[in-house]
Amino acid sequence: MGQQGFKKFTRPDEPPSSGQITDRDLDLIEVILRYRFSPISELSRLAGGHFDVAQKRLRRLWQQRLVNRFAFPGFRTHSEFIYYLDNRAALELLLQRQRIPIILPQMEEEIRLNREADYAGAAIAGQHMKLGFLQHSLLVSRMHFMLEMACRNSQGQITLGWRQGAELRGHKVDVPEIRSRRVEGSNEYVWEEQAKTMRLPVEPDALFTLRFSARPPEQQVMHFAFEADRGTMPMADMLKKFRAYRSFIKQQKHREAFGIHPIRAVLVETPDEPRARKLMELAEHPAVIGFGKRSALFWMTISELFTKPVDGLATYMVHPEFIFERVWALPDFTLHALGDVENSTS
Repeated sequence: MGQQGFKKFTRPDEPPSSGQITDRDLDLIEVILRYRFSPISELSRLAGGHFDVAQKRLRRLWQQRLVNRFAFPGFRTHSEFIYYLDNRAALELLLQRQRIPIILPQMEEEIRLNREADYAGAAIAGQHMKLGFLQHSLLVSRMHFMLEMACRNSQGQITLGWRQGAELRGHKVDVPEIRSRRVEGSNEYVWEEQAKTMRLPVEPDALFTLRFSARPPEQQVMHFAFEADRGTMPMADMLKKFRAYRSFIKQQKHREAFGIHPIRAVLVETPDEPRARKLMELAEHPAVIGFGKRSALFWMTISELFTKPVDGLATYMVHPEFIFERVWALPDFTLHALGDVENSTS
């Protein structure tokens, strides 16, 4: 990378004069606050306006230290820039300009954690643990982006309520320990729940609510949990995650923890079909749902569906409403759409 390339990653020692903070600047900062991490391709569409203008305004905000950015390193070049907040001054600016009513403790905590993690430096240094966290965070942001843009394109027919981050953390559920036992006289094994329990965490990557305004009142609102799976978590840990989700929802702990009911499905996005098939088998494992039972709680989809190119861009960028098509598979291979009412199938 030449000297000019390094300038893209190194702020000037002296920030440029502050100049006027425009409404466009505030729009961009506000989106970054909502999304935690946002690549410029998504950020510019969410904030509206011309891409080149967004790029220039973001670069100036970065130079002024109101936002920060990083790019994933590549063999010949780096990825597009991803923006995030690590300076409380950005929150104070939004508050002063009446873009947010108050500065919430979780906003300040997010800013502090981002500043301490120094993701911009981690990307340059190739710190794999932090890069893995960022890649996972961008999967969550992409799902948020698709849903928000698809709802915008629905002409008011569908609205989105989205939650992620600190407010979803810290919840646990007691789950019976399990043990496998071979059936006498055969090579078959059964899984049996024990009297002893263990506590497992239930911390969705996101929770979201869709409201379909044109439907009868009892069919308008649907709640979903979302899990972004990069394909790196061992299956034993995924089994615990699925067991925890099912027990949490079966015991209706989501009512108290998140104030919603019912949860229509736990959505799992995973990289490819082989991984999805393994997770589908896991979702019907007796340790998750009991022996001889079936479950429609976990819906799987694969990232490849959203990232395949269309007209030179990823599908999700060109057609974000694709997220509302039948791209969610149950363990029995029936396909569902997010808008399907109970017991609706392909």
